[in-house]
This record gives sequence, C-alpha cells and structure tokens, in this order.
Amino acid sequence: MRLLLLNQYGLASGAPTGRILSELGSGLRERGHDVVFLTTDSAYGKPCRGLRRIFHEVLAHLNLAWRSLWCRKVDAVISLTSPACLAVTAAAIAKLHRARHFHWAMDLYPDVGVRLGELKSGALTRVLTRLMRGAYQAADRVVTLDEDMRDYLQQNYGVDSAVMEPFPPEVSWPEVAPNSLPSRRWLYSGNFGRAHEIEVLLQIQKRLEDRHLSAELILQGQGPQFISSRSAAGQLDLQSVQWRAPAPQEALGEALLQSDVLVVTRKAEMKGLLLPSKLMLAELSGRTVLWIGDTDGKTAQRLKAEGRHGVFTMDEVEPMATWLQFLFEQKSSRQTIEPRSTREVREESVRKWEELLLR
Repeated sequence: MRLLLLNQYGLASGAPTGRILSELGSGLRERGHDVVFLTTDSAYGKPCRGLRRIFHEVLAHLNLAWRSLWCRKVDAVISLTSPACLAVTAAAIAKLHRARHFHWAMDLYPDVGVRLGELKSGALTRVLTRLMRGAYQAADRVVTLDEDMRDYLQQNYGVDSAVMEPFPPEVSWPEVAPNSLPSRRWLYSGNFGRAHEIEVLLQIQKRLEDRHLSAELILQGQGPQFISSRSAAGQLDLQSVQWRAPAPQEALGEALLQSDVLVVTRKAEMKGLLLPSKLMLAELSGRTVLWIGDTDGKTAQRLKAEGRHGVFTMDEVEPMATWLQFLFEQKSSRQTIEPRSTREVREESVRKWEELLLR
C-alpha cells in the first residue's frame, strides 16, 4: 500500500507531532508499505499569534496542497493536526488522489482555541467548525487519542472514531533497585503551555514546606509558564523547587525514574480536546501518577480505578498535599512496578494502524 503522511512539522523540527508522524511512517515502512512524507520546513517553537499565525498557517496549507500535486498516486492519506484544520486540506488531497483519508486528531481545532480564549466565538469559528465537521464526516476514519475525545467528537460533530494513543518516545529505562531509599521528589516534565496547570504545583509545594516535609518539586521542560513559575516560586519563598531544561531523549527514562511521583495536568475545560502526551510515558514508567484536571472524564476515571494514582481537580490543593505527604512518608514510596518497554507499545500501535488501513 502506498501511503501519504501529512503534517506541518517533520522529524527535524523537534515537534512532537513530527516525531509521531515519522515513527508511524517508519513502522509502516518496515511492514512493507511504501510511505511518502509530506511536511513543510516550518520551525517549531514559540507559536505566533493573531494575524501572523493565520498567515503562517495558511501558507503551510498552501505548501502542502501544492506539493501534493506532484506526488505519485497514493492509496491512503494519513493527516495529523498541524497546521490547524489540516483535515480540510488533507480531505481535498485524498480526493485528488482518489485515496482514502485517515485523520489522526492530536487536538481538536478550533475548539481548543475557543476554550483557551485564543479565538473569539463568531463568524470565523463557525466557518472553521463547519469545515472541520465536513472533513471529519468525509474521512474514511477519524482516530482520536482517548475516550474523552471520542465522546466529544460524537456529541459535537456526529462522528464515530477509533481510539489510538500517541506513540511514546523510545526511551531506555535504567535499572533501579526495588529497595532504594525514597527520593521524595515529584516531577512535572513536559510542555509549560496554556493548556496545563503549573502554578497549582507551587501552591502544593508551599503546603508541603509549611509542614516541614522534605520534598522536592522538579519542573522540567519549556514553554510560557516555565519562566513565570520562577517568579511565582520566589513570591511564595519556596526552598525546594528545581527547574530543568527538557531532558534529551536518551536521558529521559532516568530522569523520570529518579522521582516517586510524575505529574500530568490537563485543564478541565480541555477534556475531550487533547490528551497530554506525557501521560502514556508516565504510566509506562511504573511510577505513581498525580493527575490534575478533570475528574469525571474517561481517562481520569481509568487512572483512579487503578488505585495507586492520585486524581484531583485544580482546586484541591490541600487534599493533594496530604496525598503526597502520605505517599512520601511511607517506608518505601518508590514504586516497584517494572517499567514497560516503549518499543513494544510502539510496535503494537503500528500493528493496529496497519489493521485499520487494510480494513
């Protein structure tokens, strides 16, 4: 089968969607499929806003559409979600090739923009929503990241979708002795963007320090809130907070296992619109997960049902501090669950994708 994979960002850009697209294509190629990647040369970094962002995203759509005209006929088109509303352009490209279209939704736009206040509800958002509804309904299959996103698409767009989690990065898990002394570290590693809660972590750490508990909060990553969190920590006079740059992939496994608790946040209003990519890797690590955000969603309920993870709303600062204190004060708070191989998970995902394509 000849496949065309579409996304604004490629592997060299450093964008998570670029990595996911590249690994999906490489996995399918290893299984004997002819894979063509079509991406732009856009740099991934601090996003543009306003008219400048619209201009750059329109250019990306035109770039992908124009270059697709020169591609040899394909059997199927797989699109991700950069630039915004790529499903619309990908649907047109698939029609041109008389190919099937599979759209893998990393987030739902313009819905995310409206919920975050980046877009005002009005004529533009109504047009974009109408276009996306048509693209979703015309696709041979829409693939979502979790059950919350699947339910949102069904309720708001009338679209049935398949659930397939994003590829975790390939990391190596170092061996950690089961009887290691507890580290009393809790770690947030990932994007410091507007869809995530960061300041609440400082409030929790303040409660722990006020209780004279020897616990260290590590904030690792990059994004708009990375710098502002330093100022907020200073105002709270926090003593045990460490800021780290994003860990390189070869050191990420070790960085995660050095902490007892891994934090994953998703603003409650983002339920069904995106899934934090760090969640899958956190679960694979075997560490305890502290989920902060919605508590009624399918993903939050699944974590809660496992019995060893903490699931809280953003307002539950005191309960979260108490939960962490109880965990840290146990004789052996370091988890003994063995990490699961990320390579096995990625291979299983490629297999599922192949089954989907061949139906």
